Parts: sequence; structure tokens; C-alpha cells
Amino acid sequence: MFSRIRGQSRVINILQKALQLDKIANSYLFHGPDGVGKFTTALYFGMALNCQSEIDTKPCGICSSCRKFLNFTHPDFVFIFPSPNLDVSPEGEVKSDKLLNEYQDYIKNKIETPWKEFIFSSKVEIRISSIRMLEHKINLTPNEAKYKVYIVEDAESMNINTANAFLKTLEEPPQDALIILTSANPNSLLPTILSRCQKITFQALPRDIIEKELIENRFLENIEAKLYARIANGSMEKALRLVDSSSIESRENALELIKIILDHDDLRFIEYASEFRSVKSQTKLAEIISHLIIWTSDLTYLKIAPTEIVNLDNTEMLEKMYLKNPAVENYVYDLIEYMEKTLKLLVGNINPQLVLTSIYHKYTGKLAGGT
Repeated sequence: MFSRIRGQSRVINILQKALQLDKIANSYLFHGPDGVGKFTTALYFGMALNCQSEIDTKPCGICSSCRKFLNFTHPDFVFIFPSPNLDVSPEGEVKSDKLLNEYQDYIKNKIETPWKEFIFSSKVEIRISSIRMLEHKINLTPNEAKYKVYIVEDAESMNINTANAFLKTLEEPPQDALIILTSANPNSLLPTILSRCQKITFQALPRDIIEKELIENRFLENIEAKLYARIANGSMEKALRLVDSSSIESRENALELIKIILDHDDLRFIEYASEFRSVKSQTKLAEIISHLIIWTSDLTYLKIAPTEIVNLDNTEMLEKMYLKNPAVENYVYDLIEYMEKTLKLLVGNINPQLVLTSIYHKYTGKLAGGT
């Protein structure tokens, strides 16, 4: 099953060698960009340690143990993730009736469509009750597994009190326990936590790997696959999410914004921006910004490397953008850097309409013949 994980051959080789030599650390930190296979690799590693198959290639994915892991029903598997206050008991029972359905929906989404974004109704973090549950379970005798497996996803979501409580568990974990933390921002973890984990680095995925996945398993045309792979910026999860969310609509919205910018039509922009009043429109705006980055970077290829252009089906618009201000080398990288910083801002609680207005003024100053 490890072969299903794309673009992380170095990581898989390290883990398979550890399995072959039976040299398993008690605690690992899988760190790297979001959406590149950290959680799936952690799950498969835990499965491989407990796989009941007689074949050498583990995990098999079909034995009783593997199926339970894949369905998140194995009694010796604990999955901890950022969540609202579920009020988890030491035995793992979610005591919050109000949030039980959300918890169940989240787990279902994680099993069936893990690339889809799931938004809880309230603020999420890794709760100390979840860590107390881990502390309780990790010292129990395994029910049926050789190794009890604990995956803590987005470990940087622990606050300082939770992190200190978790540190006690990491100091002397039982020999029959495997703890795997995943993080896209390991520098936010306590140095004492980092020092107790074997670190495994995951890389952003090359565009060609994402394109191949989208063409072979999502049956996209080459141009669409190339477009999504560029926007995904090394994240398979983001690429699959874009496919599911009909990013073609976002592309059209970005194209409409470009037309407004090129015409420097303030009245049309006010009407366009009126759809981005609420924080809920952040995701939509983020996709539009991603497309703007692609359109802008295509300008750099227009005259020197046209085969690298993503928007090959609309070179007329690229020509129009270029003719508005042919001194492309003087502003395009500044715009791309600005847009990438803007994308990061959207992660916070920021007004999308203000962000969009800032983008409009920035681009009209550059693309619409400004300096």
C-alpha cells in the first residue's frame, strides 16, 4: 500500500528499512507541507507494524487488522486532531452531545474523502482532554495489536499547557507504543517535544506527479491537470480539492477580475467585490488569488517560454495583459510575491473584501498601464 503514496519515495524507503530491520522508534515527527501524504504514511506505517499477512509487502490492506485501521475502528489505534471541545473521556468517549455528530462526520470525511476540507462549527485546537485520553490508553495492555498506534495530526495546534502534558507521555513511552506527530509547522512545537522524536521530512510534490494523478485517476484533460497542478503548489490534497470544488468557476471569476482591472472599471469592481463581504468567502477568494498568481506567472513565459504557459486556451487575454504594460520584468515578480503573502493573510480572521480591494489597487497600478 505504500506504493499509493506519491512523491515520497525517500520517506517510504526509510520506513520500510526500519520495518525490515525491526528498528522502530517510539516517537516520530512527520513534518512537511500540507497535503503531501504525512497522515496517510503515518497510518500505513502503523498498519504495517500490525499487519497479519504472511506476505513480505506490508501493509496488505486486506487482513482484519489493516481493515480496522482503515476504518478507524482498531481498538489499539488512537487518532488525535484539532477539534472543538469534544469533552473526550479517558476511554475515548465523546461526551459532548452537541458535537458528537460533527465528530462522526469528520471521521467519515477523513476515511472516505480526506482531501475535502471539513469546517467545525467552533474554534479547533488539540485539547488537553484528548491528551489525557492518550495518557490513559497508552499504558494499557494492547487489545490485539503488537503495537498500539497513536497519531497526533497538526501537532502544532497544541497550546502550551497541552504540549507540556503531552511531553510527559513522550518522555518514557511504553515499548509497545508508536506515537507519530504530523506537522506543517514544526518550529511551533516545543523544543523538548522535537528532541524526543525521530524526524522524517516530507517534500512538496513535483507538478508532474500531481498532473499524472489527475489525468490517470481523475480523468482530467492535460490543460486542466496542468492548471490544477500549478495552483496546488506541491499539495496533492489541494489539487484534489480544487477538482472537487469546480475550480473552473474560480478561474472564470479570476478572469472576470482581470478584465475589470484592465479596464480600470471602479464601478464594476464595487459590484464584483460586494460578493466577498463575509469571512465565509475566504476559500473562494483564495482560489481566485491562486488563479491570479498563475495568470501573472504566465506573463513571464509569454515571450520567452510559451510552452510553459498554463492558460494556453486563452493566450489572447495574456497578450492583452502584456500590451497594457510590456515591461513585465519590472513588476510581475513583485505581484506574485504580493499575492503569495496575501494568500497567507487569508488564513487569519481577515475581511476578504478589504483583501480584494487591496489586490485591485495593486494590480490596476501595474497591469492597467501604471508603474
